[in-house]
Amino acid sequence: MKIHIEIVTGFLGAGKTSFINSLISESQVDGEKILILQLEHGEKKAVQSTNINYFVKVKEINEVKDIKSELIYLINEYNPNRVIIEYNGTSNLDELIDILNEKIYRECSKITTIFFVANGESLKKYIDNMGSFIIPFIQAANMIVVNNMDFGNKDILIDGLNKIRNINPKAYILKVDNKYTLKSALRKSKVLDNGLLKKLMIKFISYKNN
Repeated sequence: MKIHIEIVTGFLGAGKTSFINSLISESQVDGEKILILQLEHGEKKAVQSTNINYFVKVKEINEVKDIKSELIYLINEYNPNRVIIEYNGTSNLDELIDILNEKIYRECSKITTIFFVANGESLKKYIDNMGSFIIPFIQAANMIVVNNMDFGNKDILIDGLNKIRNINPKAYILKVDNKYTLKSALRKSKVLDNGLLKKLMIKFISYKNN
């Protein structure tokens, strides 16, 4: 079974690390080993409080180019079932994708999901004024998380959501009222893989490796 790679993108302050913590809390199954690579170092750390968080390893990476040389060694060291990459929304997404599509990584891993995390209050402004940065991330995303829907002008929020739908009509859009409802919004969406099949697969891999 190939290692699943999930990429979490978005601008600094959009809530990426909070989303990663909630994502792990709602989708990690017993025995699943997760490697987190943080290419953006905000104030919040990706260390979540779960009874299985000892299966989570966090590594900071300074530059995207460092992934090319370090990821294969980190995979060999930690043998993760899953890799989550926190990626700055002003960097070049193609540079990361090109590295992950190299043969050495394609043979052992696959990109399964790209998340784009946005602050609903500033979403429309960013699309209007920084489209060259933000639009490629929206286009590539499988799931778009729009935080802080409780705040800001409602018309501006709706306009931002409509712009997202026009840019990427296929993506699943998760609307989050505020930071306190992120986990429950993920749980209610029922789009995360934490089911029986995944649990059985992780147990089988763990048994096979022992």
